[in-house]
Amino acid sequence: MGKSNLLTNKIKCVILFTIFISLFNFSPTSSYACSCVQPGSVEEEMNRSSAVFSGEVIEMVETNQNMFIQSSADPIAVRFKVEEWWKGHAQSEVVVHTAESSASCGFEFALNQEYLVYAQESDGQLKVSLCSKTAPLASAGNDLDELGVGEKPTEQVSLDLKKQGNTTNMMQVFIVFLVVVSLWGGIYIIRRYKNKL
Repeated sequence: MGKSNLLTNKIKCVILFTIFISLFNFSPTSSYACSCVQPGSVEEEMNRSSAVFSGEVIEMVETNQNMFIQSSADPIAVRFKVEEWWKGHAQSEVVVHTAESSASCGFEFALNQEYLVYAQESDGQLKVSLCSKTAPLASAGNDLDELGVGEKPTEQVSLDLKKQGNTTNMMQVFIVFLVVVSLWGGIYIIRRYKNKL
């Protein structure tokens, strides 16, 4: 009976140790496939959008870059210097969020490039999707003709993406919790094992 308990405790130690090590070595990257309906006319997309503007990308930040588990759907915050507004806040700068990859319907913006952006507000953030009519400004001539002359920004602002991205990551807190519980469980089992010897 004693040998059986000893073997069981050894197996538990090995399992806990394996789980603990896997927490540090397991960092999967999930991916998804984008599927969306083609955007409608300029008028339809204008009505559907919370903000429509043109501007230059001046900063991009991966808001989940320190997460333990990463995905192509992770959000990227994109800060624009706005040139013209057709709908929205009329600020000189604006931040939009999109998925990291086009595989997850994210729009892949490039730094220092200009775009015509159609964004929808969700959870207090402006979000851009590959499924919208958002496009590089150089290839948005037809949309610009239909939109007509926009308004110049009337409110000068300077946004800081680093402050916006400085929020606590619940996934990281959960992983730290798992590590602490695993360590505590391992120590508890080892102590019980030693006491039985």
